[in-house]
Amino acid sequence: MITFLTIAFLSTASAATIADAESARIAYSNCLVEFTSVNLDEKTSTSAFKKAATMACAVERNNLIAVIKKDEISYNSPESEAAQFATEEADNVLFAFTDGYAGYASSNTRPVKE
Repeated sequence: MITFLTIAFLSTASAATIADAESARIAYSNCLVEFTSVNLDEKTSTSAFKKAATMACAVERNNLIAVIKKDEISYNSPESEAAQFATEEADNVLFAFTDGYAGYASSNTRPVKE
């Protein structure tokens, strides 16, 4: 019975951290949607956008990294590996916007929020 309760608790905790990570990813992504749209409206060059995007939405990015890092540590990952993985995940979200910026600019389209 204790084993069952332990598994149920861990599953619930895991589901909560996954939901937290997804919420944090959506918040970061939506912030980048707004940032990208403003830069497209201002006709910012691709290189200037890529440089500026690395500093955009710092609060949302840091929150995403913190949530993912916490989740990874809960699975007994070393702190340095958890931090590296979390940063890579945030970088992947950012890359989607920096990589797609020229396409949005040339097609006069905009990213949409989730």
